[in-house]
Amino acid sequence: MDLIAIIRSLEELLYEVMGWLVFYPRTLWRILLRPAAMIRYSATEQGDKPADRYADALSPPLMLLITVLFTHFIALAMGDDTLAKGPAALVKSVQNLLIVRALIVAILPLMFTVISMRRRGLEIDRTTMREPFYSQCFLAVPFVLAGQTAILIGRHGHDYAWAAALALLLAGLGWFLWAQTSWITQLEGQSGPSAFGRALLRTLLALLVALGVAVLIALAA
Repeated sequence: MDLIAIIRSLEELLYEVMGWLVFYPRTLWRILLRPAAMIRYSATEQGDKPADRYADALSPPLMLLITVLFTHFIALAMGDDTLAKGPAALVKSVQNLLIVRALIVAILPLMFTVISMRRRGLEIDRTTMREPFYSQCFLAVPFVLAGQTAILIGRHGHDYAWAAALALLLAGLGWFLWAQTSWITQLEGQSGPSAFGRALLRTLLALLVALGVAVLIALAA
């Protein structure tokens, strides 16, 4: 690869990363305020050409990945050495740790996608699963961000930091259940207590599966 090609690659990388600074908070704000609209937006974008998708936002999986990276670097900035001595040591490197964390976090949207598609009698393949999975990645971002931030506050805060951490975690969980209830209402024709009950059960199941996978990875490492 010649020097000009390297420079152009760096130029594209710099532009892309700087774009995250604009589109991440913008997309997050839109998700928080109008999750149902973002579900429809994500579904609509799947009909565009790959190069034209999410022109005014970040793609859902990228949003989820950036959230994992962001909380990881915030933890490092706060002097959290448990990542290096604990989980990172188990998976041999920080890079592998980030990959494992991203995969575990992605279990949440995956579980909701598969359960919803089964419930609606849809065939699951690489094509049909993409649209609901992307929408679910959008919905998972605020919950994951709230949960990871709550853990950091509880771990590094002062005497009553656990109360703020618990409040943030409950707020994130409450928002997530509200957003999932909207999702179920839109796609499965359920409403009210029935839709909320399904959202709650699926959230608990997804969290249990994610926890189980995390434990298995730790044991295997």
